[in-house]
Amino acid sequence: MKIRPVKKEEYRYIEDFVFEIFGHTTFSDGVIEKALVREIREKPYYIPQLDLVVEEEGKIIGHFILSNLPISHRHEHEILMLSPVSVAINKQRHGVGTFMLKEGIALAEEMGFKGIIVAGDPRYYQRFGFRTSTEFGIFASEKNLPPSDENLMAMELCENGMGNISGEVDYSIYRALRN
Repeated sequence: MKIRPVKKEEYRYIEDFVFEIFGHTTFSDGVIEKALVREIREKPYYIPQLDLVVEEEGKIIGHFILSNLPISHRHEHEILMLSPVSVAINKQRHGVGTFMLKEGIALAEEMGFKGIIVAGDPRYYQRFGFRTSTEFGIFASEKNLPPSDENLMAMELCENGMGNISGEVDYSIYRALRN
């Protein structure tokens, strides 16, 4: 497996890839996630070096984006949002997600970011070092509450990286995520 940034000519393919993956889940039809990928790329929070794909034998089998995320309208160049994360249906449970997230987390750390926020399944993301965000003083906005506090998670990328960062995560900065 090889990880690399997405090429501009692959943008539409990746949007369709994300749509297909999420469309096969029990919690989404893929429309929101596809729109989110496009919208992240249009916002000033987009970091092209952190819009990543995993390839195997020249075929894309995974994709995820890490983008800047303001916490209470601050810290937008220190904290990243991890979303969406997609692995080809026939490659799920084969270590692709683990590979790509470990590589992406290491890259974000090398780039000097202080932390990452993700909304997702704690059983999956805790393996990488994510903890409930409230442990860091970071809370979900009333505008878009997760199913439970445990679903909003954070991880530090350096020692005490989030020590001076607290506040609210408001995903409504993206039209696709507004409730």
